[in-house]
Amino acid sequence: MAPTNNIQDLFSVPGLVAVITGGGSGLGLYAARALDANGAKAVYILGRREETLKTAASTGVNGRIIPIACDVTDKASLAAAADQVRREQGYINLLFANAGIGGPNNASAAKREDGSQASPKEFADACLQPEMAEVTKTMHVNNTSVLYTVMSFLDLLDLGNKQQNVAQDSQVIVTSSIAGFSRAMATGFAYSTSKAAVTHLVKMMSTSFAQQGFRIRANVIAPGLYPSELTANSVDQVMEKERCPSLRTGSEEDFAGTFLYMASRAGAYLNGETLVTDGGRLAQMPAVY
Repeated sequence: MAPTNNIQDLFSVPGLVAVITGGGSGLGLYAARALDANGAKAVYILGRREETLKTAASTGVNGRIIPIACDVTDKASLAAAADQVRREQGYINLLFANAGIGGPNNASAAKREDGSQASPKEFADACLQPEMAEVTKTMHVNNTSVLYTVMSFLDLLDLGNKQQNVAQDSQVIVTSSIAGFSRAMATGFAYSTSKAAVTHLVKMMSTSFAQQGFRIRANVIAPGLYPSELTANSVDQVMEKERCPSLRTGSEEDFAGTFLYMASRAGAYLNGETLVTDGGRLAQMPAVY
């Protein structure tokens, strides 16, 4: 086949079947609407709140968004969701593991109410205030559940390759965060370390799948601040030039464009990659990216 530079051939997703966790709002819904608007055959959005999912699905312009109530922290619930997709489609081409939580926020531990630096004891007391279970839950949802989500749908991704309905190999995309690269405590120890962990998890998946000969790609998208339930308390704190060169948070168009690149033929050569979309915010932090 002759190479094409046509934008429709490169960035549309005709016939693609996708599953998105955390698809009822925020980034997951942005991704679902982008796929639905650009030719996807079916886009399953998973989440715990069925009514929220139904409302989200109704916003798709082509009616290809399908809600499934699912708890990503429960193996049986994941298996049931995968079984439904298997019955209705028989395969998937894309899994977007996007569900996540914020966890305890330790940022306030660094300062007293008057703005002065906290003492070591004050800092430690503030960090010890949340129960250990809250920190563990953050890692469970943001990292462990991603592993179990991917493994629950792995055979369907393999079947997607065998279906040969799209040009690109099957793919896992996982939402991490620039917090996983930042050494600053902008959110908290639990959230940032969980995102660092899931970023490395995806790199391991990319290598493991390649070594197994699976032809299933694994990539990370690491957003900065986008309006969502998770960032509701912090979206207006990064508008200063010193903290975000773009002087704004990300928009649905910003995320949709990045996601479509990764999901379509245009991004078919990505594997083991991490794409940051943050308006330059990470460039102004002490970071390991």
